[in-house]
Amino acid sequence: MTNDVRRFLEELGFEISGDGKHYKAIFMGDNRYTVSIPKTSSDHRAGMNLASEIINMLF
Repeated sequence: MTNDVRRFLEELGFEISGDGKHYKAIFMGDNRYTVSIPKTSSDHRAGMNLASEIINMLF
């Protein structure tokens, strides 16, 4: 995760933690809205899949 992506997610209201093999993004401090973000992705579509997951969660 780049600093720009991290900053963007934080501006949207996510809290990012980096424990373990994945980042954990929690929306507005509500654990019902949690997204796991892999630190190392093996799939070229990982970014698109993550964006889709976040969009579906929020809207």
